[in-house]
Amino acid sequence: MNAYRDLKNLIAPVSPLLIDRVKQIVEDSEKVYTQRSFETQDSFLWEHTLHVASIARQICRREHIDPVAPVIAALFHDAGKFHKGDYHEDETTEEEIAASLAQKILTEERVGETIIKAVTDGLTALYNEDVPDTQVSDIVHDADFLAKTGHLGVANFFIKGTLQGQILERSLIQSLSQELTYASVLPENMHTVAGRKIAGGKRRYAIRFYRDLLGELSDHGIGRFNIEETLWPCPADPSKKITLQIVLPEECPECGGSFTTEYSTEKGIKCTKLLAGVRCEQCPNTYRISFCLPEIYAQQKGSR
Repeated sequence: MNAYRDLKNLIAPVSPLLIDRVKQIVEDSEKVYTQRSFETQDSFLWEHTLHVASIARQICRREHIDPVAPVIAALFHDAGKFHKGDYHEDETTEEEIAASLAQKILTEERVGETIIKAVTDGLTALYNEDVPDTQVSDIVHDADFLAKTGHLGVANFFIKGTLQGQILERSLIQSLSQELTYASVLPENMHTVAGRKIAGGKRRYAIRFYRDLLGELSDHGIGRFNIEETLWPCPADPSKKITLQIVLPEECPECGGSFTTEYSTEKGIKCTKLLAGVRCEQCPNTYRISFCLPEIYAQQKGSR
């Protein structure tokens, strides 16, 4: 993949072995985690990491910023996701573990202290609300969300569903609400000017694709889904509203009854999580949809 070669050439002057060391950490931890349910030869997490690092570099170019520290931080941002084969072991965020790994590995690779501090401060700001955002954290944040939306986001949506052993219907019920909700507020969720400019096109494509997909399923008599739109307060600023886009079957596949939805929130490890409890009015069939509520920043953040 070009991204791997290009990013390796960027980082090589700072540390020739760094990108391969991070790659090994990500691949090994994911392999240990996923082998509990299935075997995989390729690493979805490492591919996502490359996408985020590449987009981070693109944002840096657009904003005329030295890309080295943001790209290195992007390479580390998910390195702690499956640390020791667990997901959020002891409720520790992946970014906290990633910051520790970055400190250790960058020091061993004799990377300059200025870059190490920029990387670790940026990773820390991604998970710790008490730490001010940095230029690095803003870029990695935007790159991560941009990698999950638009054409890339659609591809990842289906890959993740397959990795989780889900058929299309289950993926749509369990995950499409999050995809549509995040796409709808993507530009407002960005921290950088460049990120907001990129986000506009990605939002339009993602929403159009998923709505067309639901329409095609209905046209072919495969399944009919409704999108239930509900305004919900933004966790960071309750005066701002997020339009939740909850995707549900038009009728219960078990009995043909109607669904009712009850909403609540809970504090997650890194975010405020939306909980949508969906139940059929005529039979015991229920669904539970859960995802982190997106934040809205565009009117709070300026250009960096």
